[in-house]
Amino acid sequence: MPSKNLRIQPLGNSITFGYLSSDGNGFRLALLDLLTAAGNTVQYVGSIQAGNMTNNQNEGHPGAVISDVAENAQLSLSEEPNLVLLMAGTNDMTRGINITTAPDRLGELIDEITSAVPNSTILVAQLSPSKIPSVYEVMVTFNSKIPDIVASKVAAGHKVFTVNMMDYVTLDDLKDDVHPTDYGYQQLAKAWFAGIQEVQRKGWINPLVSINVT
Repeated sequence: MPSKNLRIQPLGNSITFGYLSSDGNGFRLALLDLLTAAGNTVQYVGSIQAGNMTNNQNEGHPGAVISDVAENAQLSLSEEPNLVLLMAGTNDMTRGINITTAPDRLGELIDEITSAVPNSTILVAQLSPSKIPSVYEVMVTFNSKIPDIVASKVAAGHKVFTVNMMDYVTLDDLKDDVHPTDYGYQQLAKAWFAGIQEVQRKGWINPLVSINVT
């Protein structure tokens, strides 16, 4: 029986934060609504709060590159999420920061998370697009590496799953060069929801670990 009690760390950059969404919630409120309607109990965790929703904790830090996301993850993994929604690499791509080794950094970040919270399942996003052609091109290349990275983690015994955001978010769904419109954020929520449903079907969501909240 898949666990319906979810403690979720939304982990990433400004897209996880919800930048340019009209209510500041980004995909998180729409995802909460989808999950709740499907019978799940949801608590988001994170060191920052964003949006007008009440359950608005997240670890989406605007401007964060993969190495920053790795540091930021540690800020709330102590809250023992049983699900991590990881979207990292957009800023590496837009700034051209060591693009060829970005997949390696993403793999190392996944390893750090599985080491810190072995109870957790990680959904790894293939990035949503950019309107800048050169950035879009490197995003597609980066995204193409992610399934093999994820497969290697699964082969090592970890619960890691890929979610392809470009299947849900198109260039028409962007408000600027990279951040979604409100509709685009709704699409991200649908993508995450589909991924969560799939790992629940696999029986990959573990029961919550008790934590001491101070």
